[in-house]
Amino acid sequence: MIKRLRERELFKTKLFIIKDIDLQLENGQKVTYQIMEKSDTALIVPINSKGDLILVKEYFYAIDEYQYGLPKGRIEDNSDDLKTANKELQEEIGYRAGKLDKLGVLTMSPGYLTQRTHVFLARDLVPSKLDGDEPEELEIIEYPFKDFEKLIEDRKLTEARMIAALYLAKRFIR
Repeated sequence: MIKRLRERELFKTKLFIIKDIDLQLENGQKVTYQIMEKSDTALIVPINSKGDLILVKEYFYAIDEYQYGLPKGRIEDNSDDLKTANKELQEEIGYRAGKLDKLGVLTMSPGYLTQRTHVFLARDLVPSKLDGDEPEELEIIEYPFKDFEKLIEDRKLTEARMIAALYLAKRFIR
């Protein structure tokens, strides 16, 4: 069994913490790895009564471009992931879900990133707007779910977690 011997915080920002972790492997060898701690997120695939996907066009500052995306948000410490998902829907697209199903949990680079993404399918949408923390006005787009792969082919949606979420949702949408 692998033992975690010690953790040391190296660097902290508003978004993440970088740590060294010392481990003792099953063979007795001691190693040090660096990890990035980042809060878990809720990622929601919202489908309206017409069967359309509701997307957000937003600026992704790390890659310096606008892309289509799904509503998402950080799950605060000790917060419920379902409540977070519905709150993010209301803040980003102005709807709450009458039906919200958890499709799974995704990881991205689990060798060094602790963040887990909780994926939800939102249906039976009801208008309900909450003020959010977005620095700019978000553009909302309705797009036929059956055509979502075109967004990927055209590089209008490239975020890997969002692509995985759409494929998870595909089996539930007729």
